[in-house]
Amino acid sequence: MGTSPNSTFFSKTFAKQSPQQTMSFSSRIPARDTETLEASRDALQKLNNTDAEAVSTARKSTLYTLRRLDPNLCPNYPHPATIRVINQDTLSAAIDISSRPSPRTPGENPRPLVVNFANRHRPGGGWLNGAVAQEEALCYRSTLALSLNPRHYPLARDEALYSAHVMVLREEMAHGHGLLQVPVSLLPVVSAVTVAAIRNPEVRTFVLPAPQAGNAGTATATTRKKHVFALDRDRNATKDKMRLALRLAVCHGHGELVLGAMGCGVFANPPEDVAHCWLEVLREDEFAGNWWREVCFAVFDATGEGNYEVFKQVLDGRQV
Repeated sequence: MGTSPNSTFFSKTFAKQSPQQTMSFSSRIPARDTETLEASRDALQKLNNTDAEAVSTARKSTLYTLRRLDPNLCPNYPHPATIRVINQDTLSAAIDISSRPSPRTPGENPRPLVVNFANRHRPGGGWLNGAVAQEEALCYRSTLALSLNPRHYPLARDEALYSAHVMVLREEMAHGHGLLQVPVSLLPVVSAVTVAAIRNPEVRTFVLPAPQAGNAGTATATTRKKHVFALDRDRNATKDKMRLALRLAVCHGHGELVLGAMGCGVFANPPEDVAHCWLEVLREDEFAGNWWREVCFAVFDATGEGNYEVFKQVLDGRQV
């Protein structure tokens, strides 16, 4: 079997590395890109035709072609899903979920679904340039980039891509990022929805009293800042993207979801408001009735200064 039709595209270098990237990692990226692409193509040739096509193909859907879910199709899991928010890489979270044996309902897809928070103009975002945001981390570790065909881009605000067969090729960065030394048939496999967050939405900031700490009479009053979408249209568009991802999950039989902090990195969406958007959508009537076996939010925060604590406070332990 020949190489993916995307091979030429993914062999190009788009731009110089950003000076904001950590040099100790980004200086290794060009070789790592090539190695990942070579490993992806090698794995592709060892698969049967059906799986190979699934690896190199993503299907586009829009919010308006995916109708509201039919409640008669709900799998009705025995219990509501309890949201877990974990400080972990997206693919590692998915692998952990898939490694736990659990009974399957008829028609349930055995692969966990991850959501790729994408650059709407460029397949894989800046993964060939040394960028290390969530989308790039997915591409460094897996075959996802092979399915993101340039002909699907740019993604419209109401569009998403579904990649059915994404093989995980590498360890996570914290464990050395080495290629997994196992036969192709034993590589972890997940599915992915690629959806683009709004870029640099207008944000409004409120200064609120923070909860006081300490004994009564000794606490010092402090404040905290609350950041929200300034425009209803941006908040509503964000929730539409979330609905699209969830409808795609249901359409392809997924009961195990790995979600995350949509657009809360370089795209500068307000984390607390985004977390509330997720909770509101997951609790809408359309998604009520135990559609999910597991809902996990993977919010990687290596420094303790990112979005993990915000998402944990809003979402962790909530039932949906």
